[in-house]
Amino acid sequence: MTIAETHVAVKLGLDKTSSLELPAFEPEELDFWINKGISKFIDVAYKTFEETQSITESIKTLVEEDIFATYSGSYGNANKENCYTADIFDPSVYRYALGEEVNIVYLDSISNEYKTKRQGVTEASQESYRHFLDNPFSEHRLHYDEAKPLRLFVQNYVELISDENYSVTDYIIRYLRNPATVSLSGNVDCDLPSHVHHKIVDIVVSMLLENIESSRHQEFENKRMMLTINKEA
Repeated sequence: MTIAETHVAVKLGLDKTSSLELPAFEPEELDFWINKGISKFIDVAYKTFEETQSITESIKTLVEEDIFATYSGSYGNANKENCYTADIFDPSVYRYALGEEVNIVYLDSISNEYKTKRQGVTEASQESYRHFLDNPFSEHRLHYDEAKPLRLFVQNYVELISDENYSVTDYIIRYLRNPATVSLSGNVDCDLPSHVHHKIVDIVVSMLLENIESSRHQEFENKRMMLTINKEA
């Protein structure tokens, strides 16, 4: 369904579901509400993402994975020991993080050769990471060739802290990106799978009707208030 077809579908949906005299929406207004509807659909779908095949199929076009190389050192003047930093994209690019991994390089105790392994991360904050450092059983410590470095977010950077027995070469994030902002004038269509477009139309129609009813109710209350004030005066 193109953006033009979506506009038509929303208008038809309003005509079929309401006996009210509806306002004439400008294309820009419908773009606004359709984008709100897409956003609402994604938020609802994410709550059960990957729990069922149908939900996964609904938003799979927004799933991305990026790999960022790291460099030794911490962000700013923090000077954290055994820290590796990756410059990541603007967080506004992604809506939800779905999974994080890293590539670590360590010296294998048996072969005495350096090996690379893909591992998970240990989530930490600027306040809590010291607690992990002081914990001898923390998962960020290399043990039997396994380690999950501490991960801290700092603005558009991610810091990964090891225990000095391995280095972190790459940060890998799988995420749900924000959808395209649809626009009739710009001819930008919804980039979600076509089989969910009708669901988005239903959401938009419901939101518009709710907004119209709310506005009219508020207008009625304002008029009633003015009449009451005039009577008392």
